[in-house]
Amino acid sequence: MTLPTPEPLPTLIEPAAPAAAGFDDDLPAERSRTSQLTLRYLAPVVGLALLFGGWELYVRLTGISPITLPPPSRIIVHLAAEPTFYIRNGWVTVSEALAGFFIALTVALVVATMMAHWRFAERATMPVIVLIQSTPVAVLAPVFLLWFGFSPTPKVLVAALFAFVPFVANALTGLRSVDRDTLEVLHSVDASRWEILWRLRLRYALPALFAAARICVSLALVGAVIGELYGGSTQGLGYQARIAQSRTLVDQLWGSVLALALIGIVLTLLVMALERRLLRWHTSQSQV
Repeated sequence: MTLPTPEPLPTLIEPAAPAAAGFDDDLPAERSRTSQLTLRYLAPVVGLALLFGGWELYVRLTGISPITLPPPSRIIVHLAAEPTFYIRNGWVTVSEALAGFFIALTVALVVATMMAHWRFAERATMPVIVLIQSTPVAVLAPVFLLWFGFSPTPKVLVAALFAFVPFVANALTGLRSVDRDTLEVLHSVDASRWEILWRLRLRYALPALFAAARICVSLALVGAVIGELYGGSTQGLGYQARIAQSRTLVDQLWGSVLALALIGIVLTLLVMALERRLLRWHTSQSQV
């Protein structure tokens, strides 16, 4: 006997229609990219706009004398009227700062490598580093002037001293922060110290070095300016700021200050761009 076929039950919920190909899947990624671009470019612009807008508004409302505090619009007009003057002197200061920056980085890597591999070198070097850190570097500018005369060398050395201690401290931390399992594997295949340094330690030290570089590039710029203030310079933004102060050239003084601030921002952004490019593999560059 053949049983009757049961009728299908009525569908209570209609299946959702398939979405347009790629539309819904791409929407969260598109929103994420938009959010990243907003944070990266729009947020800094808003912060600077609030700073300079508040500065301008304060000067206009209080009627404060331009000798005491000129409005930013006046400083920007002055910079636009004298671009060659600030480019020429700015290049002198930047070249001194970058020379000191790379000298500090090179010496710090050598010193930190010795300290990471040799405990005696660490114990012998640490008091010297503490002494350098505790000594006001600005007072050494006249000393370097007596030693090296009226040349870029005193400014470069002051810039290098400003950047040296953060570099050596971060380099030492990075060189020792290696993966122990990978280190044991390299030891098991009889890798030399040079191979371990090049293939493992330097790779793990890069995040710490870039963290120091973001700070040291500004410190080197500060050191170059201090060297120009006290190191017998005849050009550079630090020298021009000192001349403007002695002659009450308000526009030149604030123009030099603003030009130095812009140079510091540009150098820091360049370091950060290089860090993002070289450390794409590291978790520090992942987006939250």
